[in-house]
Formats: sequence, structure tokens, C-alpha cells
Amino acid sequence: MKESDNSSWFIISTKPKQEFVAEKSLRSLGANVYLPLYNKKIKKNKEKTSVVSPLFSGYLFAQFSILDLYHKVRYTRGVKSVLGNNQGLWTITDQKIEDIRLRENNDGIVTLTRREEQFHSGDRIMIDEGDFDGWEGIFYEELPDNERAIIMLTNVSYTSKLIVLKKYLKRK
Repeated sequence: MKESDNSSWFIISTKPKQEFVAEKSLRSLGANVYLPLYNKKIKKNKEKTSVVSPLFSGYLFAQFSILDLYHKVRYTRGVKSVLGNNQGLWTITDQKIEDIRLRENNDGIVTLTRREEQFHSGDRIMIDEGDFDGWEGIFYEELPDNERAIIMLTNVSYTSKLIVLKKYLKRK
């Protein structure tokens, strides 16, 4: 593990549903912590409502001195691990953090933008990226996470449904 300057942002994996606990605990150690938040739409009593949730469920970012705080950070309440491998800890640049912060509104909540192209049930589509690049199908439905969709493949000899990331789809 090599010493890094305090400008490196380390990726902290948190225990399930413990992002806010880990954030508070890391701040009490003196670490600079960034937990990006967004308004998550959930159904509660058959009504859609917004709750403030971590943008990256189970993760947050922290700047700290490895020599001074690594052991304390690793065993801080709410922290599962500091991500890395045998070659060292993984970091992200200040620019990536700044890119996320630029999308925050005045309340510090990240504003998510929807992809412009919307698909409707029955639309003919083509997968233009990933393992199934070039495969064709019919759009069946969007999954609740708004990132994936179910399509019915048309270029196979039997009817098959496939779940793919919507960003891989384009209208045919």
C-alpha cells in the first residue's frame, strides 16, 4: 500500500443501508467525505413519493491520509471496506467528484436527467452495444430501475426474452 497525497478520493464500500452512518463516522475522524445524494422515487401506500438516497447505493468517497487514518477508516462504524486490490487502493480523480457536484441543485441533491429516447411496448429495436451487439428485438417493457428493459428477441428461432441495459438500445 503506497502513501497517497490527501487529494486522492478513496472509494469506501459501506455496510448495507449504512451510508449515512459511515459518512458521520468518517467525518468524526477528520476525513473529507462526499456522499452524493439524489431523490429516489418509491411507492409507499400505493403513492409515489421521493426520499433522499445515496446516488451510489453502498458507496461513498473519502479523502484521508493513508498513513494516519487507513486502519481507523477500515474499522469505522458503517464501513465495510476501502476498495482496492494487491496493487493498492482504488481512487477517483477530483474531476470526477467535481462532475458529480456540478449536477447538484442548491440543496446538494444530484439532479438526474432522463435519456431522451423513450421506448414503447412493441417498438422494433436493435442492441448496439455489449455482448448482444447487433441483435434485434421488440421492446417489451422497462424495468422499475429505469435503466434496464426486457426485449423479445426476433433473430432467434424461438421466442426469448432478454434483460438489457436501456443505454444499449436504439430504435431500428
